[in-house]
Amino acid sequence: MIYTWNLDPVALSIMGLKVHWYGLSYLAGFFIAIHLGRYLWNRYSQNPEVEKDIFESFVFSTFLAGIIGGRLGLFLFYAPQTLWQDPLQIFQVWEGGMSIHGGLIGATLWGLWQCKKNNWNPLKVSDVFILPLAIGLFFGRIANFVNGELYGRPTDQTWGVIFPHIDELLRHPSQLYEASKNLLIAAILWTAIKKHGFQRPGLLTAIMLVGYGVLRFLIEYVREPEIYFGPLTMGQALCVAMITIGAGIFWLPKLRSNR
Repeated sequence: MIYTWNLDPVALSIMGLKVHWYGLSYLAGFFIAIHLGRYLWNRYSQNPEVEKDIFESFVFSTFLAGIIGGRLGLFLFYAPQTLWQDPLQIFQVWEGGMSIHGGLIGATLWGLWQCKKNNWNPLKVSDVFILPLAIGLFFGRIANFVNGELYGRPTDQTWGVIFPHIDELLRHPSQLYEASKNLLIAAILWTAIKKHGFQRPGLLTAIMLVGYGVLRFLIEYVREPEIYFGPLTMGQALCVAMITIGAGIFWLPKLRSNR
């Protein structure tokens, strides 16, 4: 049975104010970061205890930095002409669209500054929020599907979806592939936490960067490309950098210990 996309991006309307599913996915991601992050920080991590208001302030500011980085990254990496043609589009978050790579850069830069300010180990802090990030990205990709954006390339497979606002072709539901990828990574991370805890700083961060990078690189082959960077799509090129950084976080401590 062929499915034709006909979803409403608006979840509800309150006194004329439209609440979009994409916005709700952000909200879900924030609460997951706050509550699951706090649980992991106190229960499993080796981070020092922090007061609730300091923790929540850190999560909120880092989350905001991630959103800003994600929006800027979307246009810098995929549509740079928008920055001077219609710069206000950057602030139209309800329309959807984020660059995970830009979001990671924004959150990382802000997080590093906060860690230095509070004398926290950056890798230990990063490990705490990697699982909430993977779960939050799952909801984000579901919202992408609801928005009918970031669709896949044409396919002849029966599970293809018709996006009538694009054309009448069957296309890969690449948003759902990516949602499944994020859920798989979250399951792997949770298994690693239950088995190894936070004994090795940076391990969970490395798993996320390498796992996400490899799987996203492969999914790019069925996702409608937005821009190319040489023989690779821009997404694949950014994933190569992501994998390299993750591998470095994983292997550098081993190399240093062998000297």
